[in-house]
Amino acid sequence: MKTPAFVFAGALAAMAFALPAAAADDNAKMMKNQASDTYKMAKKQASADEKSALTQCKTMSGDAKSQCKKNAKATHDKTMADAKASHEKSKADYKAMK
Repeated sequence: MKTPAFVFAGALAAMAFALPAAAADDNAKMMKNQASDTYKMAKKQASADEKSALTQCKTMSGDAKSQCKKNAKATHDKTMADAKASHEKSKADYKAMK
């Protein structure tokens, strides 16, 4: 029994559309994981930077020490906010790719 040519053509067409979709899904998952890892690293780096800045503040006294602590906290908060905003954008990009 011979199989009609259009059956083979249909199978090839189905594979041609399925492979790029699978690759796009893999890329989206990879992008999501990378964004999550980047966010975690940014949070750790922000905390380490704050700890380092606060250590430098210990050598100061009075208003200078108080201002140093405020600056360290403000820098940490800004870095964390930037990291969160970047992470939220990456999550939105991932959802758009789905």
